[in-house]
Amino acid sequence: MASIMDELGDFGRDPNTGSASLYRLCLPKFLRWAKESSRLPEDDLRDIFQNAVIIMLLNLESGRLVQLVGTLCTYVFGISKNLIQAFRRKNGRTDLPGDLPEGKTGEQEMSTEERMIREQEKERLWASVGTLGEPCRAIIHLTYVEGMTGQEIADILGYASADVVRQLRKRCLDRLR
Repeated sequence: MASIMDELGDFGRDPNTGSASLYRLCLPKFLRWAKESSRLPEDDLRDIFQNAVIIMLLNLESGRLVQLVGTLCTYVFGISKNLIQAFRRKNGRTDLPGDLPEGKTGEQEMSTEERMIREQEKERLWASVGTLGEPCRAIIHLTYVEGMTGQEIADILGYASADVVRQLRKRCLDRLR
């Protein structure tokens, strides 16, 4: 158990070296497991692994991750499993609720100008999300880009329940408006 705590402490002291060794040791294991169990393309699995590492870093920086039950690899695998489930569920959805599918306005085709305006609005929206700071940025990203449920976000970010995530998401969206 002491070596697990040493692993977390070492990672906290030098995140760059810790991240490099995490990628070197855990990514190949994750890819082998995930290719077989999820049948997702390797590029998507690499993105999922990277998102899991980022979430782990955010949890470490925010003080939510202070003790490990297993290894850092096990922790990242757990986050990755939730992200794989969310990836499957969202099935390519990247828009915020209420957005129309790109290229359509109800029943008629959008003009090139209308598509450009919509794309600029979308870019401004996501730029505004980027200015919110943590935890808003993470909650909105996990909800609308990763397609995760409130409970999955609570598990990953270390909140007590899905209700806490729902309340935080509402405050974040209110700030965004």
